[in-house]
Amino acid sequence: MSDLQRLNPLERRWLQLFLITILSTTIWFSWQGTDWQSNQSIVLNWLVSPISAISGVLCVVMVAKGLLSNWIWGLISASTYGFLAWKSGYYGDWLINWFYFLPAQFFIYFTWRRNLESTSQIIIMRRLGWHWLWVVVLVLFAIMLLAGALQNLDGFFSDALKRNSSVYDSLASLSGFNIAGPLLDSCTVILQITAQLLMIRMFAAQWPFWILTNILTIFAWALVLTTDPSSAPYAVPTLIMWGAFLINSIYGAISWHKGAQQND
Repeated sequence: MSDLQRLNPLERRWLQLFLITILSTTIWFSWQGTDWQSNQSIVLNWLVSPISAISGVLCVVMVAKGLLSNWIWGLISASTYGFLAWKSGYYGDWLINWFYFLPAQFFIYFTWRRNLESTSQIIIMRRLGWHWLWVVVLVLFAIMLLAGALQNLDGFFSDALKRNSSVYDSLASLSGFNIAGPLLDSCTVILQITAQLLMIRMFAAQWPFWILTNILTIFAWALVLTTDPSSAPYAVPTLIMWGAFLINSIYGAISWHKGAQQND
């Protein structure tokens, strides 16, 4: 039985809706951004981008279900999306996808493969317990450390992680603090790293970090759209995509909470 067949009817309908949503936004973005005189632009927008979108959807849905095949979809997604980010000049996304998410898929495969339930072939989900406290403390410390680095250090790495200057300007004017922009970027980076580590170790505690990442990213793109209305052709599809990711994360949190309780 394939992992797609292990999805229940509700999960299959959600996967179909999710795929339609992400693919339609990807196609819209590709149509708006393609240079039809450039073969490279056509390949990136009409081959690499759809593959990245489809594999990304399959990856996060399989993770929410706790199925091992998420790793191969994650491998494809991190490779293709990282390439798109590199070619587009979004070097922060390129760095985290190629140098963190990509190698992490192999750790997921070898760790999850040893911890599959014999009948359902779903991984054994675990609760983090009181270690939550240490994780939260370390995350807060890492966020402040990275935010300070983004605010004060010059160089390729810190510049690459500063996603959008208009977001920085908007946050600075709204909050009155110049560090608000670096703090937002720092939060999204550290939360994703933490969530992935908890995912590798099969802890249900990963999901609050994914949910927070999705909420903060939606907020950032909403600021982009508010600050620069001309960004609508790519900002609106991106907002829809992250909204779908948020819904999937909420479902994953519920599913994994139940699974972890059963394994206590």
